[in-house]
Amino acid sequence: MKVIFLDIDGVLNTSQTFIEIDNEFIKTGKRRIEIDLDRVELLKEIVDATGAVIVLSSSWRLSGKMENGKYVPCSDKMATLIELFDAYGLKIYDVTPVDNDGIRQNEIYAWLKYKEIDSFIIFDDDSYSLQDFLHKELIKTSITGDKEMIMDMDDCTGICKEHVEEAIKKLIKNDMKER
Repeated sequence: MKVIFLDIDGVLNTSQTFIEIDNEFIKTGKRRIEIDLDRVELLKEIVDATGAVIVLSSSWRLSGKMENGKYVPCSDKMATLIELFDAYGLKIYDVTPVDNDGIRQNEIYAWLKYKEIDSFIIFDDDSYSLQDFLHKELIKTSITGDKEMIMDMDDCTGICKEHVEEAIKKLIKNDMKER
């Protein structure tokens, strides 16, 4: 199994996404979910090319729970995300457990501990709590330095075409190493 650990903010959206949503709201009076559809398409491209499953590592995962192998949203925002993913043929396979200290790399390690996987990548805009994965599995979608914490959404690029190519290579290359 190939796995994509997915953060949402700064990966599937950027500060530009929020500006666009605000402009749409001014014109239409309707507010949509803070997700950039172009970035969802790029995520789908990776899933389609590799067969990877999505494990939600984002704090968004706290707005729902896994029940009988299915993510059940507990908020309107998460229900909308699930509907959006469904429309793109994407599914949340699982979520990482919650670490008491809120350290994302510990949450990923805890999830990996009991799973048999071939390869994995981590999409996150912040490498601050993912130091063990730098330059290996982490695909960082921000322009901050490796030890800097994201403080401003303007530093986020979200998933870009270059990230797609990198993700596919890492998932396939790492899978081949295991064989």
